Amino acid sequence: MREMEGARRVPFGELPWADDVPGIRAREVDVGGARWATVEYGAGAAREEWCEEGHRGFVLAGEIEYEFDDGGEPLRASEGEAFFLPPAPLGGGAHRGSNPSEGPTRLFLIDDVPEG
Repeated sequence: MREMEGARRVPFGELPWADDVPGIRAREVDVGGARWATVEYGAGAAREEWCEEGHRGFVLAGEIEYEFDDGGEPLRASEGEAFFLPPAPLGGGAHRGSNPSEGPTRLFLIDDVPEG
C-alpha cells in the first residue's frame, strides 16, 4: 500500500515541458502515487505507438480522438469533457491518441503509476 501525501499545490506552469513525440509535449509529476500530467497535442499531431496503460482525463482545450487496436469504435472528447481509457493489452484494445482539430489540444491526465 502506498503512503498518502498531505495536501499540496501542483504548479504545472513551473514544470518544464518534455517533448514526447513530434507535436506532443507534457508536464508531469507524481502526486499520491499517481502520475498527473498536462499534455499538449499540436494541430493534427498523432501518436504512432499503441499505449496499454489506462488514463483518466479532461480536455482543457480542443479535441482528442483515441483509436483502438482491436477495431473498437474511436472515442472522441471535446473541450470540457472527461474520458476514461482502461488498461488494455496490445491486440485487446490498446489505444493511441490524435488531435483531429486545426488548433492545439490540451489535456489533464491522471494515470496510475505501476508498482514495481
